[in-house]
Amino acid sequence: MASLGRGEGPGEEQVDEKRDGETKDPIGRIREALEKDPGNPRLHAELGSRLRAAGDSEAAKRHLTLATATDPTFVEAHLDLGNLFLRQCDLVRALACFGMVQVYQPRDWLRLKMAIALPPMVESREQIAILRGRVARALTALGQAGLKISNPPADGGTLFYLAYHGNNDRPLYDALADLYLKSDPALASVAPHCKQPRRRDQEPRIKVGFISTFFFDHSIGRLNRGLIAKLDRGIFHVTVALVPYRSDRMTLSIAESADRVIILPRNLEKARRGIAAETLDVVVYPEIGMDSFTYCLAFARLAPVQCVSWGHPVTTGNPNLDYFVSAEAMESEEADQHYRETLYRLKTLPTYYYQPEIGEKPKSRADFGLDEGRRYYLIAQYLFKLHPDFDAILAAILRADPQGRLLVVSGVEKSWNRFLMARFQKNMPDVTERIQFIPRQPQKDFLALLACVDVSLDIPQFNGGNTTYEALSVGTPVVTMPTDLMRGRLCAAIQKQIGIAECIAETPDDYVALALRLAMDKTFGDEVRGKILDRNGALFEDAKVVGEWQRFFLEACGAKGIHAPSNLETG
Repeated sequence: MASLGRGEGPGEEQVDEKRDGETKDPIGRIREALEKDPGNPRLHAELGSRLRAAGDSEAAKRHLTLATATDPTFVEAHLDLGNLFLRQCDLVRALACFGMVQVYQPRDWLRLKMAIALPPMVESREQIAILRGRVARALTALGQAGLKISNPPADGGTLFYLAYHGNNDRPLYDALADLYLKSDPALASVAPHCKQPRRRDQEPRIKVGFISTFFFDHSIGRLNRGLIAKLDRGIFHVTVALVPYRSDRMTLSIAESADRVIILPRNLEKARRGIAAETLDVVVYPEIGMDSFTYCLAFARLAPVQCVSWGHPVTTGNPNLDYFVSAEAMESEEADQHYRETLYRLKTLPTYYYQPEIGEKPKSRADFGLDEGRRYYLIAQYLFKLHPDFDAILAAILRADPQGRLLVVSGVEKSWNRFLMARFQKNMPDVTERIQFIPRQPQKDFLALLACVDVSLDIPQFNGGNTTYEALSVGTPVVTMPTDLMRGRLCAAIQKQIGIAECIAETPDDYVALALRLAMDKTFGDEVRGKILDRNGALFEDAKVVGEWQRFFLEACGAKGIHAPSNLETG
């Protein structure tokens, strides 16, 4: 198996690592330098970048603002400050910062980013309509503007937050993909072996490559490491292509389970050449749309068969991706129209998921500062997933259960807590005193927290993937309400896999009633929890998932005239 040696792994952009052999705290070093040179804009900008990485966005904002005020031509500081404002849902100030970059160093990729920029969180359905209309008009106008975008940065123009609005996004994703291809036809370059098939005498197996920026302890790493490790090596040769960002033990585990590992440079032309040199038969992107580098990389034809899976569960709009790999249980009958890719429905769930490791010593509610006499409803997902329409459901639950408390896992950005609480105070002022933000937890503590609450509340417009597996692993009921889109059907599909129908609602009123019954009717709640614990083993390390992926690879390759040797190929 392949290994990832020291110095080879992703991490060159990992913001919390020391740089250039630093031997002491970099923030302290920069502060000392600023005491000697308080007007130095470069030092203020570097300190702002470091503080933002450390989670102190307000201090970061002050130093980046000083950097741009001292040197208005300092475009990198304007970009960092603009990204920080955008992250904090302040679209107006973000656009002002990006506008200053355009004054001094106009860039077409930034024109696009400004035009389609979306805040992580929204106040209302009305704001969603305004934002989506703005994006649609921008894509139409810029599609005729002759933009030239050849190698955008990782934080270039994407529609990532569009997926949390609860709408069919295909028209907008199609338009964005067409715009990118028009801006740089080289994006659609074709690897030589896709024109002239590779020789198969040296490697007769089907060569599958997995490409991602997020192969670390991240939802993408957790959802994909099992498949990478378990593919039948008698039939498949597995390459992992890492886009440098961050590395940890999960990165090493994924790398060690592959037959070959390559580190991609963050330059599209060089990355395309590096992947083409591997002469892959299949390229798998576990997600596309979470950073602009892999989004743009996927336009190239780097293997005869190219597919994307559900790590970011919306179409890419990319005409050069052949398949979107999902599951029968996760898609509606009309789902084909939601994808520009051909929708391939696996007969199992698409994830070979390892059983989460629970801490050796159980934790009680007291360990988390919770009252044993209360009933707790938990929202375990990222705050930007909370659609404004969900507020009415939450309010109804709290109004019907005076002893109930809503726990919300704090956002990675502190301003998100404030934004969401302001929205709650506007939409349900009578119950906001019973809404509590709880700090983010290490993995094992998070599982312990899940085990302590009465109910986990899934967000209908964008379900939890990892969080559903994690909640069910400790027996906690998860209330969900399927929608027409795959990202609103995942939680129900996972629960149906083990025969749990008690937590699946059909309407908002059903959702409220189920959540209340699970929390307030102890007999029913304990019965459902016991049923989950009896059955949840079927969710984890399911060999049938790997068999389904292998069936897909063989079928898709067969359609291109690519076959494993007859003495290797199995059903």
